[in-house]
Amino acid sequence: MPAPAIVADRTKPVIIRPPEVSSAHDFAVIGYILTLILSVPWIIIALVIGGIGLAAYLGYTLLPPLLPPYISGIPYLGPLLIFLTFTLSPSFTIYIAFGGGSLLIIILFLAAIYFGTVRNINKGRYEKARNAALFFGVLFLIPTFFIVLSTLLSGTIVAVLPAFFFLLTYGRLGEVIAKYGPVAVLGEAVPGAPFAVPPGAPLPPVPAAPIGPGPLPPMGAPIPPGPGTPFQPMTGVAPRVPLCPNCGRELYYSANHRRWYCMTCDNPMGHR
Repeated sequence: MPAPAIVADRTKPVIIRPPEVSSAHDFAVIGYILTLILSVPWIIIALVIGGIGLAAYLGYTLLPPLLPPYISGIPYLGPLLIFLTFTLSPSFTIYIAFGGGSLLIIILFLAAIYFGTVRNINKGRYEKARNAALFFGVLFLIPTFFIVLSTLLSGTIVAVLPAFFFLLTYGRLGEVIAKYGPVAVLGEAVPGAPFAVPPGAPLPPVPAAPIGPGPLPPMGAPIPPGPGTPFQPMTGVAPRVPLCPNCGRELYYSANHRRWYCMTCDNPMGHR
């Protein structure tokens, strides 16, 4: 369908997401969810250590504590908790500080992943999201090289899962940047307009057909076209904006992507 030639009055600031951007967003979300799942054991460790210190501060337990058998018997997690609780200083402040600091670091790490990848894609900052996806993809690949050193770290092989999706995000965002640029155009998606301008900027004027030389015709008579210009009668009725074949809503034209878009079907997650 060709680009429109009539400017409409209605405007709407949006970020149009092509299919490549949506798939990169899905990869980043999956990688973030896997990272969140893998961080649950470390959150439990931080809460247990901080809880031991808080219980000692309130007088409910003595330091160093005696872990229950059902906790100390957990593979990998139990021996690590026993080592930490019995090697820390017998002071509740150390336990509270260690548990609270570890929990804060985990939260900041998860926030850095979310805002660096998922949030940047939602905001149209494709170059920053691509760099963050590469960094976290390589970061999650590093623990897999220590598997041959100790059987205790053999569970780190699961870190390959989020690394895989972050690297997929990196590759897909490379296609997006090569096709649409490092930053999405946040402008006025105008129904019936062949351009998108920044919010608040004046719309470019629509060029009028030149009028040929000679005396002006009497009032009410049709205006003849100029030399070499096909005659286009002025009817005063703007062409009809095309509708989406799926949902029936009006389509928006984006000059940055050179195609028509539906704000409902082409933005399935509602990121505008």
